[in-house]
Amino acid sequence: MKNKSFRHLWIGQAFANLGDIFYVVGLISLIYALTGSALYLSLLPFTTTIFRFFSSLFAPLIIDRFTLKRILVLSQLWKTILLIILGIYITNFNQAFAVVALIFIAMISLLDGVAAPVSAALTPQLVPKEELIRANGFLNVITQTIFVSGWPLGSVLLISTSSSFIIWMTVILYAASTICTIKIEITEQTAEAIHSSSRDSIKSGWVAIRKNPTIRTLISLDIITTLASSVWVAAVIYVYVEQNLKLGEQWWGYINTSYFIGMIVSGLLVIRFAKLLEKYICFFIVFGLFLSVILTMLFGANTNPAIALLLACLYGLPEQIRDVFYTKLIQDQASEKTLAKIYAVWGAVINLTFACSVLLLGYITETYGVKTTFQFSSILIFIAFLYAIWKRKDFQGKEI
Repeated sequence: MKNKSFRHLWIGQAFANLGDIFYVVGLISLIYALTGSALYLSLLPFTTTIFRFFSSLFAPLIIDRFTLKRILVLSQLWKTILLIILGIYITNFNQAFAVVALIFIAMISLLDGVAAPVSAALTPQLVPKEELIRANGFLNVITQTIFVSGWPLGSVLLISTSSSFIIWMTVILYAASTICTIKIEITEQTAEAIHSSSRDSIKSGWVAIRKNPTIRTLISLDIITTLASSVWVAAVIYVYVEQNLKLGEQWWGYINTSYFIGMIVSGLLVIRFAKLLEKYICFFIVFGLFLSVILTMLFGANTNPAIALLLACLYGLPEQIRDVFYTKLIQDQASEKTLAKIYAVWGAVINLTFACSVLLLGYITETYGVKTTFQFSSILIFIAFLYAIWKRKDFQGKEI
């Protein structure tokens, strides 16, 4: 945890994550001001998700040919360059800005799709094995804290300055992230010429998952719970606030914040009690899923605003602990390059699953009502709970 390179990694990722939020805030404001179109705004998250999905699919091609640090440095450097070009463009031109912005978002998302699994794969090389749970919990706390604070901070900056200023602020954050990434010192396997075909490289992550029962079980659980977790997106919570709580839309923000506060508190608990929790990983995964079932059912049926905030906060606790344990188990199962490829495949699958689940739960909410949506979500998590009990012996295995 005191490793300087690990410090450079998390600080660099913190700058990058804050920059990701800022530039989205800036672009949303600019696009809406120029077009007044909700369609263009909806294309922004769609473009981000779909291009990260495709990038994750082809990430193994890059991972096979370069060291992980070089991939991370170059991806962050190119994100900085792309945003500089975008900043210059919006300063001087307004015509067809929305289309140009979506093109830049697509290119940045392609880089993110490769950088995300590489960044996750670097952690085990910078932190001793016995410190991994604490390190993963710490990284999650940083990520969630930035997510909670980044959006309101970006909004304040937008009100007090301008969209162009926020874009240039993001350039500074990206540049700082690039510098931090360059300072990471790591003993890596030198990238060698790969004689396998491109098809084999792309398949390698899928093959690694298929061969390892622990990772197969974890990714199956994550797919099911991702389908269920879309009840927390804005489209569903807006309806929940209107139909169940009979309150204004600002309560979506309160519930969302409460949820992430729960995740932050959970991360802090993981850091504090890492050694104790590590002894009972299987129990906490299974019990956490059961707790999520109960909390989802109660939240969906609840009509009291204060209880809604409490339940949202409590739901973040098992969600975060489960995520930290999943990460630790995966890191124990794979070596450097294989781990990055597994994360790439995982990211592709989860991005696609999430996109489909948003549409599915949105349809259920519109057709049958928000209470039915939460009931459906709790059933999905209960299925994951039963599956975890059945496959509990898979929460251990050999490195691949």
